[in-house]
Amino acid sequence: MPESEEARIFAAGLVMPVSASEIRDGAILVREGHIAAVGTLEDVGREYPDAGVRYFPHYTIIPGAVNAHAHLGFRRKDAPEGGTFAGWLAKLIERLPEKEAWTAEAARDSAREAIEAGTTFMAESSPYGECLPQLAESGLAGTVYAEFFPHEIGAPDEAVQFIIGKVRELREGLPERVDAQVSVHSPYTVDPESSRLAARRTREEGWHLAIHLSESPEEVEFVGDGTGRLANIFAKNDWGGTGLSPVRYAESIELLGPQTIAAHLATGVSEEDIEVLARTGVAAAHCPRSNEYLGCGVSPVTRMMERGVRVAMGTDGLWSSPSMNLFEETLFALELQGFEGATGLRLATLEGARALGMEAETGSLAVGKWADFAVIEALPDGADPEREVLEAAAGGGVVATVVGGRSIYDRIQGAAG
Repeated sequence: MPESEEARIFAAGLVMPVSASEIRDGAILVREGHIAAVGTLEDVGREYPDAGVRYFPHYTIIPGAVNAHAHLGFRRKDAPEGGTFAGWLAKLIERLPEKEAWTAEAARDSAREAIEAGTTFMAESSPYGECLPQLAESGLAGTVYAEFFPHEIGAPDEAVQFIIGKVRELREGLPERVDAQVSVHSPYTVDPESSRLAARRTREEGWHLAIHLSESPEEVEFVGDGTGRLANIFAKNDWGGTGLSPVRYAESIELLGPQTIAAHLATGVSEEDIEVLARTGVAAAHCPRSNEYLGCGVSPVTRMMERGVRVAMGTDGLWSSPSMNLFEETLFALELQGFEGATGLRLATLEGARALGMEAETGSLAVGKWADFAVIEALPDGADPEREVLEAAAGGGVVATVVGGRSIYDRIQGAAG
């Protein structure tokens, strides 16, 4: 019988379901890839005496990380210099021809790094979905958002027809729990009409939509005044100068809605913008290390959360962030925003699933959800146990990653903790 279909108990000195209270000497029963029971090892073991048990007495089991915004197709070495977003982007574009030779290898390596850091679900964005094969073969669950660039294709209706058709092709023959959707890359690369048409078409299809939004000072300048280095980043972008913030501009062209996940929201996000985000139901992916590297400022995620905006965590990619470790990213956000550990752990797991509309399937350890979890080399006993676990996971303390009941990373195979 395949591993994902076995009735098996995973137990640990501590289980943190996130959606419920922690359980000392806790256990998860996995059957057919899903969680069939959660409780103490004594109770679960008594109720399912025939299930095999893998026990980690000195470890903690938590839900797997949900990375709400990532780019797999970058590598750690030779990243363009940061400091300014437009300068970094110009260097990136200049090096696109050479990047083609190593993008696939970088995507495989990035996926493996994320897995070894406890990630179980990833929302990845790449041009025309180029990193879908590597995500699909990695063992991760996830969605690749195919970015499109109308200046490379043609008129708005032609460009949107192309990307919708491309995504339909990408979705054929995929493994279970791997999907493809559309990304309207950004306000400075996709013209207003192409953006509007793409948003309408994805809503008609019942798909989600990914965008980069209010990421940098240069984006704010382009959208508001029509000036700056992004005004000609791809030939001539002549649709700037709207007098609006990027968020209000995105609303005006119908990009914002409950199905939309907006990455970054780091620069110039006002109280009025937060009201727009809350009213439209859009979700936000917080990528604080990328924002810092590119001189984009600090996202007002605390105020967004207070207004009911769904906020998740994302790593971005290795040319703008030091790792694909979402728990490390979350620990950085915790320090930056002053969150307690429990908030950080929720942002990295259940809130990521909520932002992507998948909270009924993953993000916490609850009966009926997919068995997506990580085993962490920590058994906290302090005042902030979630922070202790985050620190361990951020510091390389993930010893096993399980997706849909299947171990896709295990560095203590066969050990009993």
